[in-house]
Amino acid sequence: VPADYPPPFSTAEAIAAPTDQVDERIEVGVLIVGAGPAGLACAIRLGQLLEGSPETAERLGDVPVAVVEKGKQPGSHLLSGAVVNPRALRRLFKDRPEQLEQVPSYGDVHGEAVYVLTKGTSSRIPPPPTMRNHGNLLVSVAQLGRFLAEQAESIGAAILPETDAQKLLVADGRVQGIRAGDKGRGREGQQLGNFEPGSDIVARVTVLAEGTQGHLTGAAISRFGLEGSDPQVWALGVKEVWKVEKPLGHIVHTMGWPLRKRARYGEFGGSFIYPMGDDHVSIGFVAGLEYRDVEFSVHDVLQEFKTHRLVRKILRGAERVGWGAKTITEGGFHALPKRFNAPGLLLVGEGAGLVNVPTLKGIHYGIESGVMAAEAAFRALQRGESPSRVGALDSYDEELRASYVLKDLREVRNMRQVFD
Repeated sequence: VPADYPPPFSTAEAIAAPTDQVDERIEVGVLIVGAGPAGLACAIRLGQLLEGSPETAERLGDVPVAVVEKGKQPGSHLLSGAVVNPRALRRLFKDRPEQLEQVPSYGDVHGEAVYVLTKGTSSRIPPPPTMRNHGNLLVSVAQLGRFLAEQAESIGAAILPETDAQKLLVADGRVQGIRAGDKGRGREGQQLGNFEPGSDIVARVTVLAEGTQGHLTGAAISRFGLEGSDPQVWALGVKEVWKVEKPLGHIVHTMGWPLRKRARYGEFGGSFIYPMGDDHVSIGFVAGLEYRDVEFSVHDVLQEFKTHRLVRKILRGAERVGWGAKTITEGGFHALPKRFNAPGLLLVGEGAGLVNVPTLKGIHYGIESGVMAAEAAFRALQRGESPSRVGALDSYDEELRASYVLKDLREVRNMRQVFD
């Protein structure tokens, strides 16, 4: 039966109590799940704060900060090509200007174009206020992830690659860490020669930075009753990287074709084309997942989009060198969690819904939230307070809700709903 594939998943399956004996558990101070921009920014900021408070670091044990990452290395699950507002990076490295200068990028955005497409025409329009990117950074998100991982490790964070966070450990109403999955199993689940059983990793504070559709984040939201007023919705983005013969000197966004305008189709989205240096471009198409045509495919839409003469001109003589896809959180302000913390737990980044759909931005919100989460956790730990106490981490919510992150999302709170 098609409805059985994939099999139904209950968030309760991702919650468990610690099972390892106390002396067999891996103990860390602060555990961060996910080595994306949000999680790594959190690790970096914690390292900075602990450098100035060695007594707090000592209380956190041999591993004050740990980051678990399911990929082979940080950045391996991040898709290349993005335009990033540098505001949060400047805050993260405000006392370390030399590190800010080392952030890998292809330079600032100096030119941009927005087009409304039909099948045979392209009409250039002034960039809407939400799509003005002058001065933002063109980056490879994978390279940015690797750079942030290097900074985190240099300041004392332990990064554990190829470690999947399988279950969220909850006992007595408090988050205590995660259960890592087994390593060294074959496709059929059989134990291989390098088999290692999973372990309980327990922590004073657990930060979930899983990104889009993280199963532990969903389980935590359900377990602690954090659901927002609206259910979360997602889009699917399909992206290709091309080696081109001529440099593209500006970024491009389009709306309209090949999506169908009639409401009965429920198609919402658009495209982007970003230069990545002089000889590569990243080209992608994003469409909401509420489309009504069962035969609709975002991958097929991207292929059709590339037949437009505007795109053919950019790709003439080019060679495709990369491809990827990911879901993107699109619910906006009304789908944000009621709270961004629970006893012993903090939610950051895209997993917490911090994505601005009209501006096509979320990376700097993730970094900003990671920094604020680190500071909230540090304050509780420095005071000697138990972060698993109800309300101990409320300062994170207070700062996040007072920040430009929530202000930005509130300003565009009804944009996505217009197209529902």
